[in-house]
Amino acid sequence: MADKIKPERMRPEDYAPEGSPMSRGATYIRKEVVSKGVGFGSALAIVISFNTHQSIIWAMIHGVFSWLYVIYFALTR
Repeated sequence: MADKIKPERMRPEDYAPEGSPMSRGATYIRKEVVSKGVGFGSALAIVISFNTHQSIIWAMIHGVFSWLYVIYFALTR
């Protein structure tokens, strides 16, 4: 049964008697939420900037600085 379950979905009771995949030296691949595209911080900075300044240029600039602009905006408002 354990060979039909993906390693990231396995529960401890699904492991073979010799132990977990990590103890046998299995390799895991980390899954990324966002691998390409705009991250949450950039999107948030763009939305805040555009609503505040009504300028696409400023929104792009603030999107590059992402979380720094979001923190700045939160501290100054």
